[in-house]
Amino acid sequence: MAHIITMANHKGGVGKTSSVQNIGAGLARAGQRVLLIDFDPQANLSDGFGYRDLEFGIFEAMLGEIEVPIVELQENLSLIPSNIGLAGAEMYFSTYTARERILGKKVIDKVKDNFDFIIIDSPPSLGLLTINAFTASQSIFIPLDAEYFSMRGLDNLQELIDRVQEDLNPSLQIAGVFFTKYDNRMVIKSNVRKVIRAQFEEKVFDTHIRNNIAVAEAQAQGMDVFSYDPKCNGAVDYQKLTKEVLVRYDLVPAESSK
Repeated sequence: MAHIITMANHKGGVGKTSSVQNIGAGLARAGQRVLLIDFDPQANLSDGFGYRDLEFGIFEAMLGEIEVPIVELQENLSLIPSNIGLAGAEMYFSTYTARERILGKKVIDKVKDNFDFIIIDSPPSLGLLTINAFTASQSIFIPLDAEYFSMRGLDNLQELIDRVQEDLNPSLQIAGVFFTKYDNRMVIKSNVRKVIRAQFEEKVFDTHIRNNIAVAEAQAQGMDVFSYDPKCNGAVDYQKLTKEVLVRYDLVPAESSK
């Protein structure tokens, strides 16, 4: 059965979608069967793989209008794309019974036996879509820009996680926290890192994702960073982070992450 992870942070611009794309690609390169789910109405993950303005996507699958649309991107890596229709999902599903479980029931339960990892790119909000993602997941990864406002926003995210754990998904846990856009020359980032590590302890990954323009350039070309420039800082950092993820799920020995 798949490890189901939601990448979550309701603050935009923290590298959430980039991390879904490149951790997913890194796991696929390591031989894991990976499904990425674009669950953001902005459809940036789909766009980052070259799929734009689609007539179908995850929203139509949740409605039951189509079969779950899985696009094979490369060996071991697949995508369920999104489109603008998802923007109306929260209002559309607001009157449904068990509306917090639609993603799991209509989409993930139908495909989870075919993959080792399912990674959900959740929207930068704390509404019904994010609740659906949390309810369908076992784990949450939190990407953070090591800045003051990112740290402040964690309280609201933690509150939602606690509510989902209590009411909908008792097994949900924060399984990983990592820093993006990192620059160790900046004192504020080092200070925030110390505070976050004190709060989340062993859940904080050792690898930081450095600022690297190649990550954005790769997305503009519809590619993950490994395919675009495997020697750039972004590829090096995401490769290290991927190895840490594999260690955390006991898929490689700890010394392999060094």
